[in-house]
Amino acid sequence: MPPRYQLLSGSLSAARTLPNKPQSTQRGFTTSSALYKNPLSRRRGGDLGSHLPKHVIPQDAAIPPYPYGPRLLYKQANKGLYGLQQIQFGNNVSKKTETTTRRHWKPNVLSKSLYSVALKKRIHLRITAKVLKTVDREGGLDEYLLKQSEARIKELGPMGWALRWTLLQRPEVIRRLRAEALALGVPQERVDQQWPEPPVTAQEAIEEAAEVAIEAAEAAVEHELIGVEERIEEGEVGGDGDAWAALVKTTNAGAQSRPNA
Repeated sequence: MPPRYQLLSGSLSAARTLPNKPQSTQRGFTTSSALYKNPLSRRRGGDLGSHLPKHVIPQDAAIPPYPYGPRLLYKQANKGLYGLQQIQFGNNVSKKTETTTRRHWKPNVLSKSLYSVALKKRIHLRITAKVLKTVDREGGLDEYLLKQSEARIKELGPMGWALRWTLLQRPEVIRRLRAEALALGVPQERVDQQWPEPPVTAQEAIEEAAEVAIEAAEAAVEHELIGVEERIEEGEVGGDGDAWAALVKTTNAGAQSRPNA
């Protein structure tokens, strides 16, 4: 056998070895590090979940009927914030032959979760892009729903009307409306008739008493400090050591008078 054929047969019969695959390198970053904290993670004592309107609006509540009635042409607008937008109809006109073809336009409907400050919940809504821009311009979902305007009431629809009624039952919203009415010069009798004073809960009473006690303690400490400064200027306190002792004694007395949070 010629030498060239021997080399060829030897190369064919030799054991074939696969090339070694390069070892995969692991990426040098991770999202599970202790230094990384997801801002949307559920916090203790918070409610970051998304709630449907039917889980936010009380089902057994006597909500007043919507003054403008339900939408009859574009009925899905009754289950979201669509403003006054609805399906529109028209024609496509050919530039060459001027042939008309019927067509329709639908609103740009989005599915978004908007946070309500009064309800302290995120509400999952079907909302149009135009209404979403209005919500951003007003400063949030609560401001959009609570605006006192006939045009805004027409835009809300049945779903927005029910959400507005739910917000008006919150004590903080009632106090805000009472303060705005009194600032505009509305008589006290009419304010009490339109927005009755909400009952104070036990937690709110404790927080209010704590704030009053803290303000009184701070005022007492400030008054004592002013008195010590006046005595130092008049020379009644002898030396820096006596003045420092008086300041420490007054500060400790004010700190002990504060209630525990």
